[in-house]
Order: sequence, then C-alpha cells, then structure tokens
Amino acid sequence: MAVAKSTPVRVVALGGLGEIGLNLMVVECAQSAIIIDAGVMFAEERELGVGLLLPDLTYLEESRLNLEAIILTHAHEDHIGALAYLLRRFPAPVYGTKVTLAFARRGLAEDGLAGADLRELHPGAEIEFGPFRVEPVRVTHSTPDSVALAIRTPAGMIVHSGDFKIDPAPVDGQQFDTERFAQLGEEGVALLLSDSTNVERSGRSGSESSMKPVLKELIARTRGRFFLSSFSSHLHRIRQLAEVAHEAGRYVVPLGRRMAESVRLGMETGQLSLPPGTFIERAEADFLEARKLVFLASGSQGEPLSALAKLAADTHPQIHVERNDVVVLSSRFIPGNERTINTLVNNLFKRGAEVLYDAVAPVHVSGHASLDELIELIRLVRPAHFVPIHGEYRHLKRHHALAIEAGVPEANCFLLEDGASLVMERGELRRGRAVTAGRIVADGEGLGDPALLRERRALAHDGTVIAIVAISGRNGKLVAGPDLLSRGVVSGDGSSPHIARARAELSTRIRSVSATVRDDPERLKDEMVRTLRRYFGDAINKRPIIVPYVMEV
Repeated sequence: MAVAKSTPVRVVALGGLGEIGLNLMVVECAQSAIIIDAGVMFAEERELGVGLLLPDLTYLEESRLNLEAIILTHAHEDHIGALAYLLRRFPAPVYGTKVTLAFARRGLAEDGLAGADLRELHPGAEIEFGPFRVEPVRVTHSTPDSVALAIRTPAGMIVHSGDFKIDPAPVDGQQFDTERFAQLGEEGVALLLSDSTNVERSGRSGSESSMKPVLKELIARTRGRFFLSSFSSHLHRIRQLAEVAHEAGRYVVPLGRRMAESVRLGMETGQLSLPPGTFIERAEADFLEARKLVFLASGSQGEPLSALAKLAADTHPQIHVERNDVVVLSSRFIPGNERTINTLVNNLFKRGAEVLYDAVAPVHVSGHASLDELIELIRLVRPAHFVPIHGEYRHLKRHHALAIEAGVPEANCFLLEDGASLVMERGELRRGRAVTAGRIVADGEGLGDPALLRERRALAHDGTVIAIVAISGRNGKLVAGPDLLSRGVVSGDGSSPHIARARAELSTRIRSVSATVRDDPERLKDEMVRTLRRYFGDAINKRPIIVPYVMEV
C-alpha cells in the first residue's frame, strides 16, 4: 500500500503503560492499523471476585480503523490473554512465532475461537501490512520464541522491544540478535519503545541457564517429593527441571490440565525434546516412591483454583504436601499478588514442606532486562525518540531518565500512560490527543462493563440498602412501607436507629412529592435513591448502593 512519506503515523497506548500487564499498543496510518499484543492483568482486588482485567477497546470501536493484523511478541498471558476478547470485536489475522501461536491457539480454542486466522512469523522475514512493513527480531526472554518488532512506517522506523533481556547463554541456544539491532540503528530508528519492568535493578539479569545447577542441587538434597511452580508458558524453566530430574532418576508429573497441556505444546514445538518416560501421568505417580517424583504445578501467583493453591489448602484430590517435601515458587511476585501468595506460602509451611521463593533463595531468574541491558539496547538502536513501555509509572519515569542519561535528547523522550498517543510526521514526534483507555473486568464467562469494578468497590466499602414501597394505583398514595433492608451499612436486623430515621425521612419525602412523581415509578425510584443517599452520607459518611423497589397495588 503506497502512502506518502508526509502521511502522519499515530502510536496509541491502550494498555501496559502505568501497570504490569494489560499490554496493547496500536500503530495507525491512513486509517490502517496494526495492534501489538493483547494482554490481561491480574486484578489487585481478588476479594471482590475479580480475577483478570482486560483493556478497554472503546477507542478502537470509535475510530473505525481498518485492522490489518494483530502481532504477538511472545506467549505470556499479559501479552496474549486478551486475544479472544479482541478478536470477537475486531476479527483480523494474528501473527506470532511458532511457540507463541501454539499457546495462543490453546487459549482461543478454550474461548470458542478455534477457527481464528493464525499465521507464523519468522525472525528476519519482513511482512507488509498496509502502509507498514514489520520485521520480527529475535530477543531472549523467559519464554521461547520471543521477538521484538522493527516497524517501518511512512514517518520512520519504530522498534518495539517486546519483553526482553540480553541472555548470554539462552537455554535453547537462540541468541539475542545484537547484530540486527545494531544494523537497525545504522539504518535509523525514529522511535524506540522499550520494556521498563526491571529498570530498578542494577547490572544485568542472570542467564536463564543459571537455573539448572540451582535446581540440580535442590533436587539432590530433597528427601521427599519436589514441587516446582512456574508459569505454564515458561518452557525454558520446565525444560531445565525435566533435564535435572531425569539425571537424578526422578519422573516429572505435570499437575493440572493447563500445565499438562503446556508440556504437550512444548514437546510438539521441539522445546521439550527429552528422553521418553521423562514425563509421566499423575496416576502413574501413585506407584512410585516420593524420592522418585518431581511435580510441576501451576499457581505461582496464588491463583485460587490452581494446583498449587489446592496443595496449599490441602484440597487437592490426589496429592498432599507432607514433611520432607520441597516446594519452589520459581517466579517473581507480580505486584498486586503479594498478599495472596504470602497466604499460600504460609499454608504450605503449615503442611510441613520446605518452601523456597525468590526472596529467600536463588530460585528465579528474571526474563526482563536490568539497567545495563536497557542501556545497551538504547545504544545499539540509537533512537531519535524514546518512550518507555511495560511498567508502573515509577518504572516508566526511571526508564525515561535512563534514556536521557544514555544520550537521547530530553526533548525527544516522552513519558506516556494508557490513553496517551504520539504523532510521528516528517521525522518529528509530538503528543497527540488522549483517547479512552482503561480496564474491563473479566467476569466469569462474560465481560463486565467499566462500572462493574467501581460497583463492587462501593458494595465492599459502603454496602447496600434495599428500599421497598407500595403505591396505590388508584390515587398514587403511599400504601405500605418504606421498608429498608441493610447489608454492610448498619445492622441488618432492623434494630439500628439509622434505619428507623432513614425510613422516616424517606416516608416524609414520598408523601411530599407531587402526584405526578408518585404516578411515575422511575421518577419515584430516583427520589428514593437521592433521599437515602443524602441521609446516609450526612449521618454516617457512607454512600451505599441504593436498590429501590416500587410496587403498584
């Protein structure tokens, strides 16, 4: 698609800038667009019944862009978990590497989208999407087959780092493509969008392959069963554990459907090429001694229905953690999950296990670049402009400052949050207009609207009051009530003096309004809500959700 070089290009952040997760970036030009990643985010308020959050797609609905492609950088849920949600609203071909598509395909099948159009990317092979030409560039991360994206646009080249670190000894031997990034820098990069997750860590992130000797030593000294919990897409970690277990004469048992499916995908994609018999079914473990077993369990973030959560609560139907068992949480604690994970760890200790995690033992290596690696990427690419992505605001702020220290002019470094946009035109960048962005609650099998989380917070903090009145259909007079039922506001047994006072105030108000209002149930409900909100706000400084019922008799 031929587009003049003077045509502006717009970069819009709909997720991933101001939080860990929820990654979704839009690049648009001449009404054509590509989307980079579509991820979910763990909700901080698990007690409100909220498990996952999804990016708000209002902007895409309003802009009516021609979506050329959705391009996935790697297989983690914070980058692919919202793919089904996105495709249902905006069908488009999905591009990713072999491993990334394997995990995306599994998620889409579970969500009833098994027929989605999935197309494989190959590092170094450029693909044209409308006015964009996109080249995947090999990076190293904690899941295999991860890529950055070099996006050639009419307004200049954009490099999107994806999640990355510069691993000198990757488990699969696929090196971070330093040479290609340097070549892109020589060609001229107008804008670098770079992962900020680990900007607070000095030095360099350790190599993923450094985990193998750690796991080997831990398994060697474990007298009972050995449990390791990690993200199911972390095939590098699973591979190293399986290799060590096989060398130690132990068998590896995936616990839970999702982990078993990940092991299967790893075998299919060649990432888990291990001797036959290394992995066994859970039922086979019943016939083996504890010292012969290693278990792979999902749930390192404290997910309530995960295998690890069931083990910690002693509710797993087949396996029970016992004394002499060792449990390793081989992942970082994602912000917002700390309290849930700490409860899980406490319960595992109560079961008698030795529990190891990142804060007390070297059982995890980050997949994200630390300070020195972030500087190295900036110096390889030598961007004219810079935007930090993937991180909470403090991460973005530090990375913004780091880019300036690394030589990018301060005027060319932009600190953006979700909803912000940049316009690229004739080699220059400027801030564009803000767009609607936010979080949607993933509520069971459906989706909550943006107000759902606010409503649950209000219920948790201020409670609810149900108000019931009966109005004569003949003359519009109050026949019965008002009756008030309180839940979480004041005592619910009706003994609270506030209930009596609120009832009296509401009764007075209903009798004082005009007959026209009493004859209109919706207008009367509005009056009931206003009256009760005003009373409870003034009397006890609470704003409960008011649920009015008007019966006509």
